Amino acid sequence: MEWSYPLRFVSAAAVLWYFRQSYKNMDWRFSWLGPLLGAVVFGLWIGLDRLSGGGDDKAIAGGLASLPDAGRVAWLTFRVLAAVVAVPIAEELAFRGFLIRRLASADFDSLPAKTFTWLAVVVSSVAFGLMHGDRWIAGSVAGLLYAATFLRRGRIGEAVAAWVLAGNNWRFW
Repeated sequence: MEWSYPLRFVSAAAVLWYFRQSYKNMDWRFSWLGPLLGAVVFGLWIGLDRLSGGGDDKAIAGGLASLPDAGRVAWLTFRVLAAVVAVPIAEELAFRGFLIRRLASADFDSLPAKTFTWLAVVVSSVAFGLMHGDRWIAGSVAGLLYAATFLRRGRIGEAVAAWVLAGNNWRFW
């Protein structure tokens, strides 16, 4: 069980707040496409997880059972806040909002959001996948799909909405 989760959430939220001016002009809107893609990614992730023999992680359940009620509520609160707010925003800003455009051009701030190279999409998606450890294939596929939805309309909000739905559902299956 990750005991540092509250600290990780507070740290990520503080950094996001501090740098909010640098990404406030990004398009945070989303349509039905973001959540729909999130449902697709969720299904793909579960399928790939089952094929690889994953999905049998009892560490969190055991750790939660050992906590007193107040500790369990506090940990779950921070976990949900991180999973719904801080992590999707931070990861999408890093991989889709920054890395794809940075790999396309050193002057990435001047690029329209839809500007990319295929190499940038592949590299950012594989890097995103590698962050997910032994689930790197599913993570890389998810990264490719998040990139596609971001680049289709140039809206970071589409990718964040997809991440929120997919990234939070597969953990609870």
